[in-house]
Amino acid sequence: MDAAWIGVIGVLGGSALTLCGNVLNNYYLLRKEKQSRVWEREKVYMENENKHRAEKFKVYNAVLQEDGEHQYVREIPEVNTKFKDFDRMRYKQVMRPLLMPNLHLLADDVFSLVRQLDSYTDDDLNYIDHEEWYNDMANIYKALIAEIEKQYEERL
Repeated sequence: MDAAWIGVIGVLGGSALTLCGNVLNNYYLLRKEKQSRVWEREKVYMENENKHRAEKFKVYNAVLQEDGEHQYVREIPEVNTKFKDFDRMRYKQVMRPLLMPNLHLLADDVFSLVRQLDSYTDDDLNYIDHEEWYNDMANIYKALIAEIEKQYEERL
């Protein structure tokens, strides 16, 4: 074999080895970069999720604090059917302003109960008896508080 061919084969072999090395190196660098992006995306998602949960539980804390400080649902002693009385004015003045600005943060079940209670507070046209109307609002309110407490249990 001619010495020139040996030189050409050596150069081509070295180039092929360099090319293979670069391809493998780029493959591992791309894989590592992709993992880093995935980890960064998961980190940002978890930070946003934690911030969202913290804001949601601040709302829940305020609602439970207000519920503990004021009795929204009371039994009506003079009615034999055990209707409940609901403090609608206090709900509209104090509780509703706690819930409505942060409605987008609430869990779906809590959201639907808040919207249902909100629609009931001004809809007295469907009720002949106000005791029945207040009783329905009281039941929805109790379900709302129970659902918020359930959210705390699920968190733990």
